[in-house]
Amino acid sequence: MVVPGTYGSQLLTRALMEPFDASAANELASIIDAARRIPRILADLAVPRASGESFRITDHQVRVALAPQDHPTRATPFAWSARTTRRALGLAGVRALVSGAARSPVEAVRAVIDDAVRAADQGEASASAMDCWLAGLPPAGRVAVHADAVTWATRLWCALDWSALEGVPAIGRDHWWDSPHSSLLALRSRAEVRSIARDATGKPFSVHLVVLGGSRRPTIRSELSVAAMVEVLAAPASLPPGRIVGWWADSGRAIALEIDQAALAAGMAAVTRTMASLGTRPAHHGGPIRAAA
Repeated sequence: MVVPGTYGSQLLTRALMEPFDASAANELASIIDAARRIPRILADLAVPRASGESFRITDHQVRVALAPQDHPTRATPFAWSARTTRRALGLAGVRALVSGAARSPVEAVRAVIDDAVRAADQGEASASAMDCWLAGLPPAGRVAVHADAVTWATRLWCALDWSALEGVPAIGRDHWWDSPHSSLLALRSRAEVRSIARDATGKPFSVHLVVLGGSRRPTIRSELSVAAMVEVLAAPASLPPGRIVGWWADSGRAIALEIDQAALAAGMAAVTRTMASLGTRPAHHGGPIRAAA
């Protein structure tokens, strides 16, 4: 791990892409060996809950379960809004910018919203719940949504030196790992940008930029460690995961996590505590619950 600090585009790109040292390559075999044992251990922990619900664990569940009593995370029922749509719309906008299909975040996000509304109005099978919500907004409401998403996309677009990334990065690819031993357990790792960095010998490792919201909370290392563990479990043999960088767009601060044995152990501990917390909590029936950003 590196000490958190304030990062401009060059420094943030360097934190994400800097070459791995020899110790990362040397520890890879032990990480892979540990990963073989993790699925069985996790499956044994995923005992049925009284509510009958499965464990679908995301960074939100980890944040709520591990928040200290003097720093609680407030949970609110999910509803579509400018805030809850800005990531999806912003990511689609950044994808258009990276591919060259749009020249500015304003243009990119406007095209995304127009396509979403068109899909909903025409009753296309691909239209999502978000698309239908956008289609039902009055013009002023869409302007507000557009402005919030443009701000989000602009921050991410300006955060990195995109020319320094190897190949075409994957934008907004979330990974779900489903336990092969228990249908009750699934874990999610999300990242806004995924790319490739290399060690001194040229061996590739995947690297992941996670955009963070809210305050610099005490659970962030646990959240990133769970994501690191999922990346190890889901990684192809040809591209082992190497690093996760969490970046607060509001402040420009970042924290980097090297995916090593310590990160795997922290991820296991966080998932264990989260499942214990969820197992004693009554089921919610008012729709999805998400933390307020």
